[in-house]
Amino acid sequence: MNRRHVLSSIGTTTGTLLAGCLTDDSGEPMASPALVEIANKTGEPIEIEVAARKNDTAVYDERYTIREVRVTERDDIGEYADIDGVQIAEDWMAIPAEYEFEFRIPQHGLEATFSSTDSIGEYDNAHQSELDGECYFVQVTIGDEAQPDTARVDATPERILVGAEVYHHDIFDRSHAGDCT
Repeated sequence: MNRRHVLSSIGTTTGTLLAGCLTDDSGEPMASPALVEIANKTGEPIEIEVAARKNDTAVYDERYTIREVRVTERDDIGEYADIDGVQIAEDWMAIPAEYEFEFRIPQHGLEATFSSTDSIGEYDNAHQSELDGECYFVQVTIGDEAQPDTARVDATPERILVGAEVYHHDIFDRSHAGDCT
């Protein structure tokens, strides 16, 4: 074996070994969902179906009616969008596991999912060691295509946006599942 071939083999082997050491998502999930928050930011009431699986076992299957955005007025702030929604915080969410959530609005043909392998804020997924003992919350927004995250009485349900963030106790003051650090 010549010297050039040996050096090439060492470089390939080292690169492969380092790639394996830097991967955070090969083990068990480190974080668990604290809550799921669903907001209807359209001018139509919606019926949403929410299903969840934990380690490939169905643990949740519910339907909710969420009213439309309403314009409300208060003396101190004037008009504002009054947004209706649902918060889900269940005991089965308290332990890190593989989670998959499905959100469906059949009357509009809309579907979206979130799983523990999706990104959580700045993190790639719930498997990252930096999230050990942490919780995350899943935000679901029903909106239109033009401005899906803006509450408008003239908006129609055209899109379900789903995202997740690390649950920070100093920012969020909501009932939640689990004992986040």
